[in-house]
Amino acid sequence: MIPMILGLGIVVTTKSLGTDTINDLAFKKLSTLVGGEWTGALGKMTVKFTYKFAEGGKMIEGTGHLTQGAKPVMNMNSKYGWDPQAKQTYYIDFHGHDTVYSGHITWKNNQFLIDFVGLIGDKGHWITYCDMPTNDRFEFNMFEYKGGKLVPTHLAVKLHRAS
Repeated sequence: MIPMILGLGIVVTTKSLGTDTINDLAFKKLSTLVGGEWTGALGKMTVKFTYKFAEGGKMIEGTGHLTQGAKPVMNMNSKYGWDPQAKQTYYIDFHGHDTVYSGHITWKNNQFLIDFVGLIGDKGHWITYCDMPTNDRFEFNMFEYKGGKLVPTHLAVKLHRAS
């Protein structure tokens, strides 16, 4: 690793930060989300997502929209890549202009486990379990830590690849 100074004293390294996404089981499974549009319902609202590779395949970017009828409710933008310190796939998610979540994703027992916290806005701590029964179905259930206990949020979404 060779440190390099760029611009106003910003230190960067020449060590590749993304190479381990190639071998990470969670990232490999997330890669199946790339392509087509994912759609589902959240109560009376419609959820739509698309995913694409970025950074030469070392990152996945998700773009989502929550609507109620024709009315936009929220835009969501997420990124998934390799965290070399934690040696896991990271997750960062922007909900609108004022809420940001961050955490890590693992693949265990045939499902994703997403452990994340609120960085800006909503400051909670959540665990989401996601199943992919097929490469065209993505289902998740969310739980929140409250008083040191993991409790259901009753937020469950089933998405399917529409195209």
